[in-house]
Order: sequence, then structure tokens, then C-alpha cells
Amino acid sequence: MRLTPIAAALLLMTSVPAFAQEPIDYVSRLDYFSINMPSEPKIEEIRYADEYRITLPARVYTADQGRNHYKVTVVDYRDAPKIHAARNVQCVHEAGADKPGLTPQQRRDLIGDSCQDETVKDIRGAMMWATWQIVEKAAKVTHLAHYNIDVIEGHEVHTINPDESRTYAAIHMYENRLYIAEATVPKGAPASNWFQISLRFLDEQYKPVRYQYSGLMTYSNGYPKPPLANQGQGAQGQAAQGR
Repeated sequence: MRLTPIAAALLLMTSVPAFAQEPIDYVSRLDYFSINMPSEPKIEEIRYADEYRITLPARVYTADQGRNHYKVTVVDYRDAPKIHAARNVQCVHEAGADKPGLTPQQRRDLIGDSCQDETVKDIRGAMMWATWQIVEKAAKVTHLAHYNIDVIEGHEVHTINPDESRTYAAIHMYENRLYIAEATVPKGAPASNWFQISLRFLDEQYKPVRYQYSGLMTYSNGYPKPPLANQGQGAQGQAAQGR
């Protein structure tokens, strides 16, 4: 029997199995994290507007798998204290409170509440601010909880978006870097929790960091650190050394 071109094409389509692409263990040496990505991500440099009206350098890592969208945003807060200090000096100058001969009370009267150093609130509140940005855009929040990866504290949030897609996100602050991992899937698609679960934070040798559970103590950015756990050489560590 001779096949028509259309029949031949249909036979070929049904006889070749469709293989889903396996995720890769992606390692960022720029931002000290690793995560399972469906493919090599696109990297974009951006400026991130924080809660206290300063902008910070950030990178956005994105990759798609079909209609699923995966994104990690890393915001560098390490220079936030310098930026706030410089802004406060400018604020004092504009208020005229840096003129010689003024008494402390006169300086306070000129400044009032306008020139305050917001560094602590800014850095300590970075996870909450990032979480709020996700919640504010959502049509509905279906899950919001305290979360940790390798005993490094964070927030977990699941949302239904206005277009009925779903976002599964984890937000962490580690070594003055803010990490926002988001997986967004279309309506009716399975959850992509594997994405946020695969996130790891790396030390200066690009090895994954894990802390020990010590009572209620977890890693909280800016606070004393729990003791490190025995880390060994897992798949993520091997991936970190290999890239």
C-alpha cells in the first residue's frame, strides 16, 4: 500500500516518542545559588525599586518550558547602607541642618522626621516587601507561610493570577542578597513546586550551604548563624564545581 504524504506524516508523528526535556542543575557564580532550570536561563540586569525608594542592582534569570515560566530574581542589598547614608547626608544638607553653629535642638527642629536612616528596616523587611509585590498582583492568594531551605528562613506564597495562571514562589534573604524564585503555570496545569524546592544557596567555594536545626534557631539574615550541618558532596555540589 502506498501512503499519501499526509498519512506518512501522521505515521511519523505517532511513531516517534515525545521526550520532555530534563531540567538542568544551573549554577550562578555571580549570585551564589543553584536551581533546577528547564534550560539555560536568559539573564537580564535590572534596577530593583525597594520599599524605601532606593534602587538596587539585580539580575533576573528566566527560562520557559512550554507555557510554564520560571524566574529567579536576585537583588543585591550589600550597598544599601551606603545608599541610605548618602541620601541622609543630602537630606540634612537640603534642610539646612548642616550649617555650622547650630545647636543639636536646632538641627532636630530643621530635620524633624524627614532624615532617617532606613537601612535596618529596609534590609530586614526585604522579604516581606518582595512577598507583598507578589500578593498585590494576585487575584487570589491560596497559600502564604513561613518557609525554609536548608534551615535558611524565607516565605512561601502560592497565588492565582488575574489570567487564572498560578504562581508558586519562594522568597529568601541570604548574605544580604534577596532571592525570589517564581514558577508560573497556566490554568489547569500541574504545580511546579519542584522549582522552588531545588533552590540552594552557595558559599564562596560554590558549595551548597546547609545549617543545623538548633531549637527554634534558623538562619536569619543579619543575625547570628546556626551551626553548619555536615554538608558532604551531593549532586548540587558536584554541579557547582563542574560549571
